[in-house]
Amino acid sequence: MIPADTFQTKSSQIYAAIKADITSGAYKPGTHLVRREMIKRFGVSLSIVNEALGRLGNDGLVETKEMYGTRVIALSTEMLRDEFVLREAIERHVVRLLAEHGSDEVFEQLLERARMLDGWIAAKGYDEEEGKMMHLEFHLGLVRATGYASLEETLKRSSTRVLLTTRWIKSQRVPHPVDFHEQLVRSFMTRDPMKADREMRSHLHYTVDAIEAATRALNSSIVAGGR
Repeated sequence: MIPADTFQTKSSQIYAAIKADITSGAYKPGTHLVRREMIKRFGVSLSIVNEALGRLGNDGLVETKEMYGTRVIALSTEMLRDEFVLREAIERHVVRLLAEHGSDEVFEQLLERARMLDGWIAAKGYDEEEGKMMHLEFHLGLVRATGYASLEETLKRSSTRVLLTTRWIKSQRVPHPVDFHEQLVRSFMTRDPMKADREMRSHLHYTVDAIEAATRALNSSIVAGGR
């Protein structure tokens, strides 16, 4: 059953509950969301469940196909690549906007958040899933600081889909500089849009490049060892 909340419709409460299950990993990519089970779980009608699933579909968290039903989104390699290109385009534009129009007050707030995130990541034993959501919120905060809601919503949908699809990748965690996010914020505090753009590109590609380099090194050692 859904909790009583006079400030939300039933479909909104179901939408929030299922979304929480998806983002927490309780429902993994590819999991089928069976409507009759949703009806039984929440004690509501099919139309209300359909409305909630429709909102999740608009968020890009689930997909519905005729004869197959609804399942949690699972992105292919090609789709992940497309999502990364979209994210890069948005975030590089965002830092240029911040470099050109950001206020000193906004910069100080973002710098404090960057320091908190860097410190938290550097701490041992932190929760991996919480860290990913905290990291996502930092990047959404950069977009939010520009004041363009459409950019924030687009990045949120794209990044959440990527996060859900790649949350199972545990072995590819790459060590980052202790001031990784602080460096990023300081780049657009210089008021130089081109410098901010270069720093964001480097920031976004850091993990990808490190993983590719490590893979090449591993493959080379395997080849050398087999000689």
